[in-house]
Amino acid sequence: MDNTIKLYSISELLERNFYIPSYQRGYRWTKQQVEDLLNDIYGFAIKPNKSSKEFYCLQPVVVKPHKWARKHINSNTKNVDGWELVDGQQRLTTLRVLFTYLIKEHLKGDPLKKEYGKDVFKVEYETREDTEHFLNNITENNTETIDYYHISNAYKYIREWFEKQESQRGVREAIINTLVYKHGDVNNPIKGAVQVIWYQIEDGKNPIDTFIRINLGKISLTNSELIKALFLQEVNFGADKNELAKLRQLEIANEWDRIENTLQDDDFWWFLNKGENKKASRIELIFDLIKNVAIKNDPELIYRKNNPVDLDERRKTNPTIEEAIGTDQFATFRFFYQRFDGKIDFSFIKKEWSTITDYFNTFLEWYNNPVWYHYIGFLIYCGESVVDLFDLTHSNTNSKDDITKALINRIKTRFNGVKWAIDENKLPYLDLSYAKAKQKQYIKELLLLLNIQYIIDQSIVKKSDTGKSESKNIIFKFPFKSFKEENWDVEHIDSFTENPLSDKPTQIEWLTTAQSDLEDVEEFRKDFKLSDRIKSFMEDDKSKESFELIQGEIIRIAGEETNDEALKNNIGNLTLLDAETNRSYGNALFPTKRRIIIKKDMNGTFIPIWTKNLFLKYFDLKSGSRTKWNESDIKNYRNIIADKLKDFLPAKP
Repeated sequence: MDNTIKLYSISELLERNFYIPSYQRGYRWTKQQVEDLLNDIYGFAIKPNKSSKEFYCLQPVVVKPHKWARKHINSNTKNVDGWELVDGQQRLTTLRVLFTYLIKEHLKGDPLKKEYGKDVFKVEYETREDTEHFLNNITENNTETIDYYHISNAYKYIREWFEKQESQRGVREAIINTLVYKHGDVNNPIKGAVQVIWYQIEDGKNPIDTFIRINLGKISLTNSELIKALFLQEVNFGADKNELAKLRQLEIANEWDRIENTLQDDDFWWFLNKGENKKASRIELIFDLIKNVAIKNDPELIYRKNNPVDLDERRKTNPTIEEAIGTDQFATFRFFYQRFDGKIDFSFIKKEWSTITDYFNTFLEWYNNPVWYHYIGFLIYCGESVVDLFDLTHSNTNSKDDITKALINRIKTRFNGVKWAIDENKLPYLDLSYAKAKQKQYIKELLLLLNIQYIIDQSIVKKSDTGKSESKNIIFKFPFKSFKEENWDVEHIDSFTENPLSDKPTQIEWLTTAQSDLEDVEEFRKDFKLSDRIKSFMEDDKSKESFELIQGEIIRIAGEETNDEALKNNIGNLTLLDAETNRSYGNALFPTKRRIIIKKDMNGTFIPIWTKNLFLKYFDLKSGSRTKWNESDIKNYRNIIADKLKDFLPAKP
């Protein structure tokens, strides 16, 4: 069976048997921890205006079915079916001690079953066979064992806490009723107002491994699993458990699986996330989003921004959502737990579930729209918040065109800082240089957008009669997964020599490759003096030939010579490459780089479409050579970029 999570009231734990294995440490709760638990339970008990279905939830207990032999004081044994308590023993033991106190002081020694229909649950330690007996007969200041010492101290802390209360009997009454009665229904001892998250680990799993994982902070409990327990608890669907209720419960469970399975599609998942985002359950993305949208639009937060307030005082009476739920790993669960706030009926569940499916369907709509997929995917990659994008698409509901325009404008704002310059012919060009640190991010994002816009243009056709855009039947999606999984960066197209080749083996490798890739270039093939110089450098260790001079001559023949470093660093001489290709690419000549790109593409390596077509020189049909990249190519390319991305750039001067 799979791991299961449920919400159980303390009433439902009565008469159960719990077994504390030897691998766990003994009972160690401090006075502060005991008092915190009492304060929380009592605070909930006296909470005004709470719903009859509202409950207070304790932290998870992790259990596994277990059988053992119980030894009694008279040495008789009895086989017991119960639960191995993998985690949560400190809380349950404290509750057990609390029951002992309440039975003694409030019920005057009468068994719990007499008035409440069930006996208290039992807690037994593998290392202390008589612990259950001691829990029924606790004596303070007991030093017989270290466990008894701490348990007896807990009893003392509980007694002292009650003695500090103005009306001990009234407080005891409120606490015990909160523990074992459903609030507002004292005739029904089945459901209590205090509940625990019950996490039953899968049969066959090693409980010791689970215990270690929990205590190393690697517990497999996730926000989504806990939220699922909230949604699918039986009380949500009616106490009668009729067929309709079962169908309603099954419907949500099936939709849950459908959403999770869809999000398991890596192409879909990577589109929605800037990075890998290793969530154990991917549906949690939706829950996080709902929480973050609520935090962003929190009325209390908005009020504080618009009004001068005493924050310390304000937090006591009007906490923000984030202040109420915290910021740890279980904040999302607490958000939904508070959202439920005892509203246990199917109409509420249906409404909440509808919100979740609405968010999911929005994601699907993004993914299936060729324009939105690319623009939203681009913005997410650039670090834009999914929360903001969700709000953006939901606030522009008049038409799909309105949403598209809003996305274009959002992208355009990213490039407000891009500047134009004027060339020697008094024509404007993009003044973006890789040598300027502040412009590197602009360049990388624009090159990515260039690839994306090219794909959009290939996927959309405009009808000449109406001017409206329509999607083609075959749509190629930019593979955000491949792009994000690999370390992609900006690289020079020509033979940029910022990192000179300093050792001879590397220099020889460069020359060998250049010879091979320039064998069809007539000027190089017929330059016998250069051939002799190359041979001398490669074969004669005493050769006085300078590598730098030979390299410079080869670069000139290849048509890549220029002394204008500013032009070399301009966006017109830059493209996107993955780290692996870049390592093999180095300071190679254009024909070498071209060959590497083509080979990798043929072998199935992801090459961005614009990068590939650039090296194939698809955008320069007038060129006399497909194996050269020179000054005119750089200028032509930067003009193409500016024209292709004109809708996203500041107006030309």
